[in-house]
Amino acid sequence: MRILTCAGLPDSLTIARFDQDGMEVLACFMHFLSRQDSPGMLHEPRPGYDFNMSSDATTPPGESAFFRYITVPEEAKRWGLYVTNLGYTKVPGGVPYPPFKHPESYTLQQETGRILPEYQVIYITRGSGMFWSEPSGEITIEAGSVFFLFPGIRHRYRPNLNTGWDEQWVGFSGDHAVRTMQTFFDPVQPVCQVGMAPDLHSLFNQICELTQHEGFGFRPVIAAKTVEILARVQAIISGGAVPRSPEDDALVRKACCRINDAVERAFDFKVFAAENGISYTAFRRLFKAHTSLAPNQYLLEMRLRKAQRLLINTSLPIKVVARECGFENSFYFSRFFKQRTRLAPLHYRKQCW
Repeated sequence: MRILTCAGLPDSLTIARFDQDGMEVLACFMHFLSRQDSPGMLHEPRPGYDFNMSSDATTPPGESAFFRYITVPEEAKRWGLYVTNLGYTKVPGGVPYPPFKHPESYTLQQETGRILPEYQVIYITRGSGMFWSEPSGEITIEAGSVFFLFPGIRHRYRPNLNTGWDEQWVGFSGDHAVRTMQTFFDPVQPVCQVGMAPDLHSLFNQICELTQHEGFGFRPVIAAKTVEILARVQAIISGGAVPRSPEDDALVRKACCRINDAVERAFDFKVFAAENGISYTAFRRLFKAHTSLAPNQYLLEMRLRKAQRLLINTSLPIKVVARECGFENSFYFSRFFKQRTRLAPLHYRKQCW
């Protein structure tokens, strides 16, 4: 396990990082935002955030987590929506929740709940659990659920002990955040079922990766991606998603989990469909209706995301990265990667480093 504190870190406070593996925003707007934050600008951590994780903290088996609490300069606040914290945690079954320490003001006590001064959006991609808030009461959480935390509202949530869950989240605030949340989202109905949405999952991953490396203009860019997360969720709950039965949802979640576990090897979708008593044509139609991607496109998307993580977080040779991501040879991998990112793998790694 790697323990980090705020000492010597510019721009933001990294609490911990474990295990290298977890309405469209216009491109011109993203490019404009990326030019607004001056590189090399240093900011002091906010008062009370001189936080150290104890050296005897342990990582649960198979755990992967990254989280960060970000200092927010006045320049970033002028955009009207700014990110205050973010991260992901893969919590296996049998592990107490939350598995890691956080700053005192963010500590979640299951007995008394917690009140935050900001909004948070949390996406559960595996497992199940419960959520409670004063306006909503107790609500069951399943894989594919998104739930919102609202400032000043007491809440608590946790995964089921026997399943655990995988969570991704972003905390945000600002005048524009208030307008957006009050217009489109309701504290009485804070939980939305969006299903297994690769584009949504990817946005959370991109926010974590951009923050980890603190590249040029990362604050307004991750704020823009947060707006896109809210827009995509709102589009789904306002009627953009197809009707879903619990059985269909369960089958698609099962397929996504099997695909995620088989990124480095071939996956026979016809065999999977037959094992689950459905024709491949019907399975493909169902899968695409729930995820917006055909099964093989989803597999390629997961391979691309894994390749990006390996290129950023390791120094593995390109041929090893190709093999770890299920490509037969590095030539095909490099061609595929460049088609999707417009950069060769080595150039992508150099740009991120």
